[in-house]
Amino acid sequence: MQLYRIAKDTFIKDLTGIGAKTVGGRWNRKGTAILYTSTTVALSTLEVLAHLPPAYFPDDMAMAILEIPDKEVSVLDTSLLPKEWNQIPPPTTLHEITEDWIENNNSLGLVVPSIIVPREQNVLINPLHPNFNKLKLKEIEAYSFDSRLLK
Repeated sequence: MQLYRIAKDTFIKDLTGIGAKTVGGRWNRKGTAILYTSTTVALSTLEVLAHLPPAYFPDDMAMAILEIPDKEVSVLDTSLLPKEWNQIPPPTTLHEITEDWIENNNSLGLVVPSIIVPREQNVLINPLHPNFNKLKLKEIEAYSFDSRLLK
């Protein structure tokens, strides 16, 4: 499975999940390391834009193309999601789902729905999983956002 991650150039090679661990996120509470990735470049772009201040286009961005064996990925059963899973702020039950997945070492990656495009998926990566070395950083390239996106 090929995955995409867009981040500042200085952090693009860091796959430890320290950013999410520092600030927390929809699927992880502060203090839990998770690497957020997407299954498409377009979704990865939207996910980054959703977290940028309006009209802010950083010029020092990069995209990482990652590869993970399909057998190392599980898919979240969306019937387990609370009705309000896509609310802002997210319900803490999402953190509990992720904590359980991490504690049980169920898989290296977990496919979850995107709040931005619910029919598309993000993939959470557990950087502490024993098979983390099976996640491969295949390529890094400079990335810039089309300025028309926030007109």
